[in-house]
Amino acid sequence: MTTPYGGDLERRVQRLDRSVDDVESDVRRLREDLDEQTSGTSRRLDTVEYDLSQRRSETEELEERADTTDSDITDLRTAVEDLGQRVAWLERRVRTAAGGSAVDLDATDNEIDQLVKRIAAGRAAEAQLLPAAERARHTRSVVAFNEATTALEEARTAVLAAASTLATAAHGSVPFTKAATAYRLASTKVRGTAAQVGRLKSAADMARNVLDRDESLDQTLDEAAAAGEAAEQRLAGIARARISAAIIGTDLLPVWFTTALGPMPPREDTADWLDAATQALVYRITYGIRDEVLALGSIPAQATARQRADHQDAAQGLRR
Repeated sequence: MTTPYGGDLERRVQRLDRSVDDVESDVRRLREDLDEQTSGTSRRLDTVEYDLSQRRSETEELEERADTTDSDITDLRTAVEDLGQRVAWLERRVRTAAGGSAVDLDATDNEIDQLVKRIAAGRAAEAQLLPAAERARHTRSVVAFNEATTALEEARTAVLAAASTLATAAHGSVPFTKAATAYRLASTKVRGTAAQVGRLKSAADMARNVLDRDESLDQTLDEAAAAGEAAEQRLAGIARARISAAIIGTDLLPVWFTTALGPMPPREDTADWLDAATQALVYRITYGIRDEVLALGSIPAQATARQRADHQDAAQGLRR
């Protein structure tokens, strides 16, 4: 049995079926597109990862080559230095065989002898004077005591002023109340400051005695110390000129010099090289070092603290 709307309903069902088919087709097409895009993205990611891996490998290879190059450069520099030493040695042998002689950089004369004496006297004077750090420490002790003494006097004056007001003002009045408060505060400060003065007095007395003694020596010793510094500067000038003349001259440089500094100045940092050579020669002349191989010789057991310090400074200069 059919209804009046049977044909129309069938047509609707058919359209609905076609629509479902179309939707299913669209879904399949979308799924295929998504699968294709996902597959393409995966391939692109694989390509990027491969490229990154390649670049990483290339970078590591370049780093290894750079390390190898640095090592080769270091080896080459060492070889050049060794070759320079061998050439200098051969030159020395050839020139010695031909009657050549080494320049005596350590040679002294009357002027140098007098300079060395003034340097020694200046350093002896400096040793008797207070070092700057010691002077500052003793000065701080005296200043602290003086400040505490001044504070004690001010507190005592405040006590007396408050006591005077308490003696004349009416009991319970405003001036009396203020004076009573001031008296208590000043009395507390007097007790605390007096204890501080007592603690600082012995150190301040000792510091003042040391400073007074140093001041009494200042004029004579300062003159000697200044003369020693001037003599050292003059000796350094002589040493620098002597080294410069030896470098451009035809005589051989002494073994101790070429061992520590090489046969000639470097192209770079030449000024630093000349400073180190000058410092080493000044040390040798000042302390009478005559070692033919070691630039600074060995430090004797009886060396002063100043000589040990000068030796360390000169050694650092040669290591630069």
